[in-house]
Amino acid sequence: MKVYRISKWTFGGICVLILLLPVSRHWKVLTMGERTTGTVTQMVRRVMENRAGDRYPVQASEIEFLVNDSLYLTYGPSNYEYKKGRRLTILYMRKDPSKNCIFTFTGFYLNNYVVLPLILLTVWYAFYLSFNNYYKRLKIPNKRSARPPAFPTRRIPK
Repeated sequence: MKVYRISKWTFGGICVLILLLPVSRHWKVLTMGERTTGTVTQMVRRVMENRAGDRYPVQASEIEFLVNDSLYLTYGPSNYEYKKGRRLTILYMRKDPSKNCIFTFTGFYLNNYVVLPLILLTVWYAFYLSFNNYYKRLKIPNKRSARPPAFPTRRIPK
């Protein structure tokens, strides 16, 4: 019976890919967008709507940024406050600056989309542990350290 196991390099690589999921959500803006600087003006109360149509209030930092002599507004992560006057890097699409993202760790990872990578990371870790523990329980000797069996020496009578 062939037994498979997952190497630590494969495990780490897939963990990195899972952790990059929230960043990949903005791949178009990251690859083709323009960069500008925005300034946090105030903390405002907004009404958000989820996919089911439910509405709920949140607090968010309002960020202003200038593109071609036009002032645009964007909002920071829900219920996270940036200090007033803080300058942040904003990436936006040249044709439509309303499609933008805040180029910070909190801008990428403090949103509802982080739940999916956390679930995937938990499932991947359980999968990794179950495969590697099964491999250890079989106690299959490592092929590299295998030596030919030692035969007892025969004594030749005189």
